[in-house]
Amino acid sequence: MDRIKVLVVSSVVPNARGSGGELVLHRHLKSNPRIESEVVSWRQFPFRLKLIGKLRQIGFQSVSLAWECLFPVLPPRKIVRDLIQLFRPDVVVTVAHGSWHIQARRVAQEFKLPLVCFFQDWWPDFPDVPLAFRPRVERQFRKTSAESDVAICVSEGMRRELGELENALVLHDAPSLTRCSELADNVELPLRVAYFGNLSEYGPLIECALRALKGSDRVRLEIFGPSPVWTSGAEDEFRSLGVYRGFIPPNQLAQSLHGFQAALVVMSFAPSHRRRMITSFASKMIDATQLGLPIIVWGPEYCSAVQWARRGDRALCVTDSNPSAIRGALEELAASPAEQERLAKSSREAAAGEFNCERIQARFVDALRRAIYSKNRSDASAMEQAVNAGP
Repeated sequence: MDRIKVLVVSSVVPNARGSGGELVLHRHLKSNPRIESEVVSWRQFPFRLKLIGKLRQIGFQSVSLAWECLFPVLPPRKIVRDLIQLFRPDVVVTVAHGSWHIQARRVAQEFKLPLVCFFQDWWPDFPDVPLAFRPRVERQFRKTSAESDVAICVSEGMRRELGELENALVLHDAPSLTRCSELADNVELPLRVAYFGNLSEYGPLIECALRALKGSDRVRLEIFGPSPVWTSGAEDEFRSLGVYRGFIPPNQLAQSLHGFQAALVVMSFAPSHRRRMITSFASKMIDATQLGLPIIVWGPEYCSAVQWARRGDRALCVTDSNPSAIRGALEELAASPAEQERLAKSSREAAAGEFNCERIQARFVDALRRAIYSKNRSDASAMEQAVNAGP
């Protein structure tokens, strides 16, 4: 097989300037010469989406969210059919986030195309899904996982939660940073620690960490990311102290992190987030390994990042939610250059091994081929059975 033709039918679409799943899809589909892709765009039918947006704008947040669960805005089949006839894809790819994976599943069945679905987050537990509708959304989520030819799970926790299906494989997100560097030569205090990523759900924890470290002469935590959810006045305060650096585009991140000596990864301690922390995987931890930075994980024992770190003692884990615990752990690390070097070595090994971009990309292409082969074999078997059955 030459280039694999991929049709993307997904609420999450490839976007080089996006975040999370958008970036992952872009790296896999738009930056890979072995793949040719087309995307079904929501811009072709924006009216209902605009109506939902208007409901939220005028204060009917709960109504709009409930409507999306009961009557999800899916791409019209005619638009998808026309694109399939024009593009002739080998496989359909979707992300189990939002509702479009439902239509991707239906279209794949209708046209007897193999389906590959990414499971990067436990979507049914997201705040956008009202509690009353979560069982309904989860049924569709699990149905897509069972009927996919290949279900790509971002973590072992996701694979287990989906029921350890035969069609499931674990594949971490491809890194956005691919230049592995040595640990910064600077061993003088304070130890410079970077956090880059989600400042919405994790914003309060990051604010607590910044306040706990305020006045420390051993550790300096600096934050990169957009729209922090902090208490009133905190953003201006941290900007004035030089510890909040704002949003940095992905293509400038490696340069911005030059000179840092460690990276902080945070996962939520909130009981309501438990399943999401078990099933998701911190993509920024993957990026930090590409830079050879020692990693500090601040999160509950059950979260995927801590579970990954425990296998081989690959990162410093702080599983106490008290901000004083993260200060104590970082100051202890600052006093131990040998431990910093050991953790940096672990990061470089991870970057060269399971988090290697080329390795992840090759496994993704293999997953596409596996789905195509599995579908072709299944169709041939069904044809043979029909012929043998006779009139």
